Amino acid sequence: MLGYVWQTLQQKYHYWQSAKKHWSEWDYLVLDMETSHLDAKQGHIVSVGWVCIRNGRIDLDSARHILLEAADVSSQIGIHLITDEDIESQGKKQLSVLRYLRHLLRGKILVMHHAPLELSFLKQGWKTENLAPFPLVWLDTLAIERHKSHRAQQPIQEGGFRLGKCRERYGLPDYQGHDALTDALATAELLLAQVAYQGKDCQLQDLNQLGGGQTKLTSS
Repeated sequence: MLGYVWQTLQQKYHYWQSAKKHWSEWDYLVLDMETSHLDAKQGHIVSVGWVCIRNGRIDLDSARHILLEAADVSSQIGIHLITDEDIESQGKKQLSVLRYLRHLLRGKILVMHHAPLELSFLKQGWKTENLAPFPLVWLDTLAIERHKSHRAQQPIQEGGFRLGKCRERYGLPDYQGHDALTDALATAELLLAQVAYQGKDCQLQDLNQLGGGQTKLTSS
């Protein structure tokens, strides 16, 4: 037990030391999910989309959009614009998708807009598929934006932290026909705008203090 605690403390020390590096020295995977419910215990993942940021730039070649085969979307086609026929022809097993995502996340920072929702579905998926524990360092662009508004003492109206509204404040365009990949790309662009606002010397630890954290996905 003491050995595990010591190892954990060492990992945290090394992370916080390396977090002092410039933010662009890290790789990021920006993730968005379409789900059947806002509660991970009552719903399931319909689709996932992601894109990576490398050397401070969005890598469009890394962009992926994957449908999950077990998704039931018959009553939600107006929300996701995904049909049962799409699921049948393109759907992938959740286990395969999560394994692939785990592989891509090694050595990267996970970025989301409204992390509690995305993390809850990842954690539920990890339990359902009985996957090995996996540590995550994450950033939440919504939390970063909220912290920024509080620091500037600028009240934001209800709904003002939605992805589109956050982008609007930086002069970023609204994307029509949202899906998981479109929202992942929109979140990646928002993060770059937030970093630019912080200044050229922005470090990972600066972003983490504004809206980030660490967690471990487990099967228990």
